Amino acid sequence: MATLSIPAADVHLALDEQGEGFPLLFLHGMWCDRHIFDGVAEAMSGGYRAICPDLRGHGGSGVPSQPWTVRDVARDLLQILDVLAIDTAVAVGHSLGGMAALQLALMAPSRLRGLVLLSTSAEAENPERRSQLSLMSMAINMGGMNRWLARRVASAFFSPAFARRSPASIRAWRAHLHAMPKRALMQALEAVRDRPSVVDRLDALTMPALVMGTQKDQIADSAHAAVMARKLPNANLVMLPGGGHALPMERPKELVQALRQFMIDQIE
Repeated sequence: MATLSIPAADVHLALDEQGEGFPLLFLHGMWCDRHIFDGVAEAMSGGYRAICPDLRGHGGSGVPSQPWTVRDVARDLLQILDVLAIDTAVAVGHSLGGMAALQLALMAPSRLRGLVLLSTSAEAENPERRSQLSLMSMAINMGGMNRWLARRVASAFFSPAFARRSPASIRAWRAHLHAMPKRALMQALEAVRDRPSVVDRLDALTMPALVMGTQKDQIADSAHAAVMARKLPNANLVMLPGGGHALPMERPKELVQALRQFMIDQIE
């Protein structure tokens, strides 16, 4: 595995890559880092080039001095593809990473052979949810990521079953959350809160797509997955029973199986 640092417009971007073959660009969710895809990327690296960046403000990547948007993340992804001399790839995006993958597809459709959208949404946040995220941003601004808030976030992010069988993974994720700078936490939260809807533009994305989610996700509404699958012209929908928002961590075997089948049936 190689770890690289790539310059973007206003930050540097850390990424891991391993394997050879058609490129898969794995994009993690808000307040996560590239390691959420470790098991999936390792499993796929036997036949593919697995590229796992830390999105701006996350993990080993830089924290911008100014607020940013989901479109800025998509521009970062274009920079990664350019620097790595990748003409076209399949984007595998979880949550915020899926939102950025959609923006990348709309911005530069020729650069994506396919889309895999995990526990994400093409819709804007509704007013109630926007208010909740604004209150959370205010709380972080005043007191940072305290233990009570970290527990609340973790309880929404992970299913109870996963928390029981993988307590070490939960502890590691919460430690990562506490280590994130306050500015980085707020920037990511506000980028997700303020993103525009792209539902009405999905019919322009004709590349093959796989939409996956879990039925018990407390963050990404399963109805949003159904909307994406219906609006995208060439999409399949896979909804896994149970599970939480952290699909790449909680259900890696099912994800690898679905991703391999998608690549065989739709891409290769």
